[in-house]
Amino acid sequence: MRTTVLIVAAGSGSRLQAGVPKALVTLSDGHTMLEHCLDSVVAARDAGAIDLHAIAVVVPGDPDTATSLETVCHAFAARTAVTVQTVPGGAERADSVRAGLAAVRTLAGSAGSAGGPFGRHALLVHDAARPFVPPAVFGAVVTALESGTAAVVPAVEVVDTIKTVAGAGPEEVTGTLQRTQLRAVQTPQGFDLTSLEAAHRLAEEGAGGAAALTDDAMAMEAAGHRVSVVTGDPLGFKITTQLDLMLANALLASGTSTNLEHH
Repeated sequence: MRTTVLIVAAGSGSRLQAGVPKALVTLSDGHTMLEHCLDSVVAARDAGAIDLHAIAVVVPGDPDTATSLETVCHAFAARTAVTVQTVPGGAERADSVRAGLAAVRTLAGSAGSAGGPFGRHALLVHDAARPFVPPAVFGAVVTALESGTAAVVPAVEVVDTIKTVAGAGPEEVTGTLQRTQLRAVQTPQGFDLTSLEAAHRLAEEGAGGAAALTDDAMAMEAAGHRVSVVTGDPLGFKITTQLDLMLANALLASGTSTNLEHH
């Protein structure tokens, strides 16, 4: 199934406090987070996990930052011969994804002619801040799409006890959720391109607007689609805090990460 990957790299990374947008943060091997993320996509292609058509990367609207990320993308495209298109993002994550969807549609072709069974085209929406996702996760997501599902997310079991709280002053526990029914969702999240485009149009018109969406599966859920779950991987963790960054660098130092080779 022909697959386009949409990488969201427009975040400011304020919680990481690195002084640069998150996708431009350099890890201990001298390569940026975005470079590692892009290489993980090619690793999935080379492993036969995905039939890669192209990559679209959503970059920040700030011209200086966008130029830096575009330089990374151009260098990647030159050394891998993969088609990569960059597009400026929006104020909210959902706005950025919608901008990316327009670029993906151009890359994939008009609805109904994008290849694959019945003209379906697979779209994987991926966070640049998850640079070490193994090929098997990409493959599991695409395999689920090939089975006919319109939306699929990789997820891992929750190991902590999760409690709900309330209170304007000192918070108090109001309940404890059943851990066996909880999953921590990762990316890449997989979708039928046409279905996700329609779901985002509905979400944009809804009362919550763009700010209400923290991932794209929420848009599909709201549109009435069933969202399948496949097994994720601990290496699919998101680099959000300094502790996450320390873990990423430790993985690189130990050789545990799946994305160590830069061609």
